[in-house]
Amino acid sequence: MRRVTAYSKIEVPRRDRELDRRLLSLNDALAIDNERAMDLYAAHLNRYMLQVYAILGLRNMDIASAQGCEIVLRDGRRILDFSGGFGVLGLGHNHPRIIAAERRCHDELVPDSLRIAPHKLQGALAYNIARFLPEPLDVSFLAVSGAEANEAAMKLCQRVQAPKGKTKFLCMKGAFHGKTHGPLSVTTATDVQGGFLTGVPRENVIYCRYGDIASVREAIEREGGRDNAIVAVMVETLRGTSCESPPPDYFNQLVATCRAADILTIFDEVKVGMGRTGRFCAFQHEDAVPDVVTLAKTLGGGKREMGAMVTSQALFDKAYGKAADPGLHSASFTALGESCAVAIEALNVLADERLIERAEAIGAHLRAGLERLRAKYPRCIASLRGKGCFQAVELNFGQFMAAKVVDVRKNTLFVTWETVLVGALTRELFERHGILAHFQPGARDLIHFMPPYVVTEEQVDKLIVALDDVLGRGIADATVRFVYKNVRRVLRR
Repeated sequence: MRRVTAYSKIEVPRRDRELDRRLLSLNDALAIDNERAMDLYAAHLNRYMLQVYAILGLRNMDIASAQGCEIVLRDGRRILDFSGGFGVLGLGHNHPRIIAAERRCHDELVPDSLRIAPHKLQGALAYNIARFLPEPLDVSFLAVSGAEANEAAMKLCQRVQAPKGKTKFLCMKGAFHGKTHGPLSVTTATDVQGGFLTGVPRENVIYCRYGDIASVREAIEREGGRDNAIVAVMVETLRGTSCESPPPDYFNQLVATCRAADILTIFDEVKVGMGRTGRFCAFQHEDAVPDVVTLAKTLGGGKREMGAMVTSQALFDKAYGKAADPGLHSASFTALGESCAVAIEALNVLADERLIERAEAIGAHLRAGLERLRAKYPRCIASLRGKGCFQAVELNFGQFMAAKVVDVRKNTLFVTWETVLVGALTRELFERHGILAHFQPGARDLIHFMPPYVVTEEQVDKLIVALDDVLGRGIADATVRFVYKNVRRVLRR
């Protein structure tokens, strides 16, 4: 074990001298200047992600505070956060009621870890979750992430179906369900499987087309029809990478088709559940009820890691109902006391402040603004996608002249010109207008907007004005500026 002493002076460890063994205090860590903080990040976390942040102009975003949709930097600039923590910040940054719930837990010395006995807040949280979902979705496994919730869902379905000799999962091409070994097996939205053994062998995963019920039926027939070996079908209710929605009645047909073939249904609501589309879960835009639903992100109130797999008592009994089986799936940090308290309050905030309805209304306001831009820039905007407070703009880049500026085809940081172009527009929004947006590696022609449900109409209007300005200046202008700022990174790789 390394010997450490109190860290009285902020110094950055250097790799060309003996490792400094003094610890940073919390006061030191909060007060450290951004440049030194980034040096520590590069040395001890992930220097390659730091390069990505630098390319997007975000490396030196020195944050002083954040609340709601707004981030305040130490230089006084105010940033509107339309990235929303990729879905975590449904209630916004530091919602007052979430902070109050945390403070109460601190004041009353509420225990967090109580592994030897049940914690009363766990049952209360599971009860609250069930109140938002249709019957018979009444029983939860509480997790610490969406990937873990999906892991729990896959394991439960395997336990139920394994006695029947079922060994395969049906999933959608281009899906994203997480990066732990189980969900990784059914994740193909980006190239994250390469170099890894997957939890479910590749020969046990069957693919079909998202939103195409005929493709599902064909896959089932190929696997033997009613006598198939499929454990479950796993589907995002609104795709987190491509922001696609399936056609109307798709989920009703999917559930009916799978039940007729003795296949369980897992609906992944990790990114869009908890109200983002204007319903508590996106599948509730229809009458379909899956066998299992997974939640996370906004469930933690923007302050805690919290996820949930929710199923019926009947299925839970089949999987874990024997005396020796209740603990077959568990985790050390599952459902800590304060995390449960925060999630309980988050659900109450959704209900009391009518934020699910708010997400639908503000999403309509955002879509109307984007529709105006689409009419104004028909050559640039190919389509609009999404629902509620998850919207995306599909950009029509075509064969772009800026590709002649410098060859980036062999550059691992840029990969494709689509990455350069969408990165350029994202950086322009931030640097010119103080707007945070994002894009996904698996859909490099989309800019995503995931504002918290508390975003105001005025803040949405500022986003529309900013997009109008950036698109009006032209992709060429944004791209040349972007490449110029990153030219040394391009040329040295």
